[in-house]
Amino acid sequence: MSIILTHDHFAKLERDSYIIVHNFLSETERSEIAVAIRRILPPWSDLEDKTKTSDAAYFPYKEQCLNRAILNRECIRFAQKWLGTKKIHYRPGLALVRYPGFKGYSNKPHMDNGNNSLLPPNELDQSHGQLNFWFYPEDVAEDQAPTYLLKKSDGQDMGRAKKFVAPGGSLAIFTNYNWHSAGDYLRDDGQRYVWKFAYGRADHPWEGVLHYTNVGQSPHFRHFIGLLTPKEREFFRFPPVGHPYYTLQTLQALSKQYPGWDKKEYLK
Repeated sequence: MSIILTHDHFAKLERDSYIIVHNFLSETERSEIAVAIRRILPPWSDLEDKTKTSDAAYFPYKEQCLNRAILNRECIRFAQKWLGTKKIHYRPGLALVRYPGFKGYSNKPHMDNGNNSLLPPNELDQSHGQLNFWFYPEDVAEDQAPTYLLKKSDGQDMGRAKKFVAPGGSLAIFTNYNWHSAGDYLRDDGQRYVWKFAYGRADHPWEGVLHYTNVGQSPHFRHFIGLLTPKEREFFRFPPVGHPYYTLQTLQALSKQYPGWDKKEYLK
């Protein structure tokens, strides 16, 4: 089971714009995610093209445990509290790997809001800033391209940045208004993985770096959605039970498109 995120975590996020939670994932959760990511993004030892310094894989993932892990209950509960509503939507992320030779931008911090929202930052209303969850399934050392994170009080002074150096299973949570940067990968071998996503308010269609209404025919997405509950599907932009879209005809079509979709759940 994941660590419980407390009021102290919430208060620190309000104050600093980021928090680091060591060993957030249970060992079972950490191991499952680590193995899955290694299957879609090979470790350095298995890499054929040693000139490659970075690679990524995007939602929906062929490794279903990564899709399911987006529904981490503690992350959802925390995001709902931060965003001030139960009605939140998944904002697509990715699995990312850094290899030897990767050069980061440790002297040039950036704010994700610039390519994640049509609106400039609103520091007075945190509900307009999406909440990012970055999971590190394996240990991260100082020479493995750690993420640099700045507190609100640090401004953009990279000399004050905190390096994300932590054991596998740890989590960084930060707002879309946080200044951060990528570090350099200085080792001659190995790799550093991160798997990440965000949540934002369902009533904020102007937010999100990517959308996924184009993946309805993806076999990975169809398999994933078909096995969810109606409430879980709402996080992925599906209408709630009782919506006028749902009729016997449309529910039959949904059951065909998403194997496992039980139309009886929508006829109660």
